[in-house]
Amino acid sequence: MKPVLTTLLFMLALAGCAPVHKETVKEAPIADVLQTHTPEVMRIPGVIGTGEGSENGERVFVVFANQRTPEIDKQLPRTIGGYTVVVRVVGDVSAPPR
Repeated sequence: MKPVLTTLLFMLALAGCAPVHKETVKEAPIADVLQTHTPEVMRIPGVIGTGEGSENGERVFVVFANQRTPEIDKQLPRTIGGYTVVVRVVGDVSAPPR
């Protein structure tokens, strides 16, 4: 029985050494995900826009906010459509006077 236990422990140790690959399945191209999910994100108070960005070489779903609040953080998921959500604070934005 001891050789079986040793073999089992060895196999478990090897399995723990396997590299971890963080792969996220993308729902669709990011432009399509933005078009689909922007209306619901824009309903969150303080959100003033969405866009496409890049972080660490990966495409991300950017949420532009006039300020970062606990309410925004609570209502936004970590990913949308398989893309990481990144909040960028841009302050108040208005059109220039004519």
